Amino acid sequence: MADWRLQLTEDSLRRIRPAFPTLAERLAAYEDFYFPAGSKKALSGEETAPEQWTGQGFPESAALDIRQTQSPFSTLLCFYDTAGNEYTFSRAGMRHMRRTLPWQGHYHTHDYIEILLCLKGSFRQILLGEPRTFAAGEVVITDRNLEHADMLEGEADTAVLFLSLQADYLDQLLSSHGSQDDLQRFFFHALQKQRKEQSYIHLRPDREPSPAQAPGLAADGSGNLQLSRLLETLIEEDYFPGPGSEDIIRGSLVRLLSLLCRRYSTRLHSSDQESKERALLYELERYIRLHSATVSAAGLEENFHYHRNFYSLLLRKYRGTTFREYLQDIRMQHAARLLRDTRLSVRDIALAAGYHNSSHFYHLFQRHFGVSPATYRADA
Repeated sequence: MADWRLQLTEDSLRRIRPAFPTLAERLAAYEDFYFPAGSKKALSGEETAPEQWTGQGFPESAALDIRQTQSPFSTLLCFYDTAGNEYTFSRAGMRHMRRTLPWQGHYHTHDYIEILLCLKGSFRQILLGEPRTFAAGEVVITDRNLEHADMLEGEADTAVLFLSLQADYLDQLLSSHGSQDDLQRFFFHALQKQRKEQSYIHLRPDREPSPAQAPGLAADGSGNLQLSRLLETLIEEDYFPGPGSEDIIRGSLVRLLSLLCRRYSTRLHSSDQESKERALLYELERYIRLHSATVSAAGLEENFHYHRNFYSLLLRKYRGTTFREYLQDIRMQHAARLLRDTRLSVRDIALAAGYHNSSHFYHLFQRHFGVSPATYRADA
């Protein structure tokens, strides 16, 4: 690193406004307060220059990773601009660094699990030896075992929120969660599996969510209201802990992980072959559930870029079933829910489940449940 400097100061805005209704409002307030339109004083370096070092190494006093934590949970809000400025906000206050761009950080590991949420712009890291760019709305979960490096290229102003969780704390959090949902169980299992291998989880907001599944973080950083409130709650309780803060944080984290599971597509990247297969299987099952009425083997091939026979091999290997059998079971379960919970006609339910031939649907339903759709509804 040929040129950089560091300044530690008080977060003045936090003293004036300790809390916000949502994270989106916090982002807007911080940008207006520290980087007001028409005044680039903070970003251009016109403030009194902090002590400056040159050379390839960090001064010992500044070498400590700002994202290190001794607490079970902590937050770090970061802003990066196109001039190489980095402003980070945590319970310790505000830190300002300026680097010569493009910049690549040292390879390092953490002694905690890190959840990275890109809120604005894009953020770049080297993970498993490959540069990866994460756009606004995407989330990355890395374990303490994974060696990685941050990269700054200054192509756009960027905002990132880092959530740090100690490994034991996350394990306790996951073990206390008794979800019966298959998707959440797999997602939480993937988090626990990170204890043993080099891997990270990459999550992207659903592109075409159903009415009950709004996307997580939008490209403009405003995000889904529920997610934005959850993240703001975590920041507020981290900055100003009080009676009950620990319980609030734990509950908010469980809700956050559940929300990410339900509204994001998940990829587990790993050097372990079984982990790769199980991650693909999870995404395959999730896609089938969300598109059960229209999904086809050809559609899977187009969406996931593997030969269609590979999906049947995965389902046979890990679920003991074929693609056709698995899809039929999903459709029958969906039809049964509609019979129990709606007053739709059986013909409309057959169409919703993916069957245009009502007689064929009657036959499959009778064979699957042992009773006709009408009898099933009457007994529900």
